[in-house]
Amino acid sequence: MRRFSNNILLAVLASPLAATTAALAQNAPRDPDIGTRTQVWPGYIIAGVFAAILVSLTLFPSKRQTEDI
Repeated sequence: MRRFSNNILLAVLASPLAATTAALAQNAPRDPDIGTRTQVWPGYIIAGVFAAILVSLTLFPSKRQTEDI
């Protein structure tokens, strides 16, 4: 009987938290900042640097070249 009353007490204490969570989920989303946009060219520069590193590492000769012959 004691265990059943503990479960009832826990359910009574937890029910306001469930209602609060449902109420907080009803808030409207924030308005986006459309006026502030980031520039695109820094991303292109970073992608170009990574591409150059990838190509240079791919074309770099391996040390096992003499063993393959």
